[in-house]
Amino acid sequence: MARARMVEVDYYSFRQLLREAAHRGGRIEKRDTRRWNDYVRAHNINEVGATAIARSRFEEPTPVIIDLGGERDGLYLYSDLEEGCLRLVRQDG
Repeated sequence: MARARMVEVDYYSFRQLLREAAHRGGRIEKRDTRRWNDYVRAHNINEVGATAIARSRFEEPTPVIIDLGGERDGLYLYSDLEEGCLRLVRQDG
């Protein structure tokens, strides 16, 4: 069974990835409900659990999904104020 955990991501590398995703159409924001819900369902993401973990680290985390068709894809929660980022990573096992 696959499990997931939150891992810290370098904030500045994430911001670069976010710009790339926006440029290539692979940035999915929560307000884009159709694409957001489709991705969450297709990848079996526990959005509530991930958000709870992020809220324990950041005052107001912002969720975003990167979908560029590569290994960096997934759910990220970041805080510009605190310059931090967490990513939900699936583990097999």
